[in-house]
Order: sequence, then C-alpha cells, then structure tokens
Amino acid sequence: MADDITANDHRSRRCPILGHDIRFSYCRQPGRLLPCGRVGDCWWEMFDVESFIRANYTDEQVRQILSAPKPKVLSLIELIQQARQAGQKKDR
Repeated sequence: MADDITANDHRSRRCPILGHDIRFSYCRQPGRLLPCGRVGDCWWEMFDVESFIRANYTDEQVRQILSAPKPKVLSLIELIQQARQAGQKKDR
C-alpha cells in the first residue's frame, strides 16, 4: 500500500456523471470504500491513476475497480429484480 492515498485528492476535473467539477477525493470514495468505476477513464490524463490504484488497493479490489462496468440495461434489470424481491418480503 502507498504511503499517502490522499496525495492526489486536491486534483479536480469535470465529472461526466455528475456534470460539474469535483476533486479526486470524491472519485476515490464516492459514498463507498472503492473508487468510482470510471476513475481510470476520467483521470488517466492527469496522473497515472492505474498505478495509483495498484499501489493502494488489494488485487481483488483492483479487479473490481478496473473491470468494465455492467451495461445500463443489465443494471436496471437487477435493480428491478431487487425491488420486486424486497416488495415480496415486505408482503409476507
């Protein structure tokens, strides 16, 4: 693990998902323990983000972070199924 995981937190850029400027610190921990799945696509021009990820996360976490995101349709279907299951459990 690297000495200072926050070394790039000051960097900022426009987020294609949120539509406004954000700091790398947000991408590194967007409400969860692992970085945003698009961190490599967004930050590669500003610094060696892949090396940063490999230096600061376990091999399994690196696979999760750098793996291709699910297609939106698949994600929507999974969310619908989860909502249905939650509704069925509630009705019991």
